[in-house]
Amino acid sequence: MSFLRKIDRRRWFVCYNCMMTTSHDTLKSVFYTDAAPADFMGRPVMVCPRCSSTNTRSFQNLKDQQEVAALWGLERIVKKHPREQFEVKTASQRQN
Repeated sequence: MSFLRKIDRRRWFVCYNCMMTTSHDTLKSVFYTDAAPADFMGRPVMVCPRCSSTNTRSFQNLKDQQEVAALWGLERIVKKHPREQFEVKTASQRQN
């Protein structure tokens, strides 16, 4: 029944830097966060907790840019795996 789970596209991000360094492994390139993204030139940007890159895009941004095929594939992967797999803690969160 996980395929019925609603995805908050503003909280899900794909990191293109991680995508390139992991040979396009989507599971290691997508992350979920509760933190509010920064707004850079009208686009929500989040620092990747894995590699500290800002080359990220939210799922909502992909939808707004009408990149339907990429969004569909990413959402399928997110629905297929438990959210805990994508929740990555930053270094400051790990210390607490």
